[in-house]
Amino acid sequence: MPYIVLVYGFLIFMGGIIGHAKAGSQASLVMGATFGVLLLIAAGGMFSKKYFKKSAFFALLLALVLDAFFSYRYMSTLKFMPSGMLALVSLGVMIGLISHLRHNSK
Repeated sequence: MPYIVLVYGFLIFMGGIIGHAKAGSQASLVMGATFGVLLLIAAGGMFSKKYFKKSAFFALLLALVLDAFFSYRYMSTLKFMPSGMLALVSLGVMIGLISHLRHNSK
C-alpha cells in the first residue's frame, strides 16, 4: 500500500505542474505541490512499522480532501478529464487505505 500512496503523491504533484504549464494556474501548482509532497511524506512514513498507522490515516485524510475537491470540480464542469479521473483515483486510494487499515488492525 505505501507504493500506491507514493505513486498517487507523484500523480498529484505532476498534475499540479501540468495544470500550471497548460492553463497557467498558479493554484494548481501550489496545491498540487503541497498535496503531492504531503502524500509523499505519508508514503515514506508508511514504509516504517512504527509510523505506518498514523501515516496511513494522514494519507487517508489527504485522499478524502482531494476526492471531495475533484468530485466538486467534476460536478461543476461535467468534464471527466482531469477532475473526474482524479476523483475516481482518489476514491480508489481511499478504499485501498481503509481496507489495508482494517485488515492490519486485527
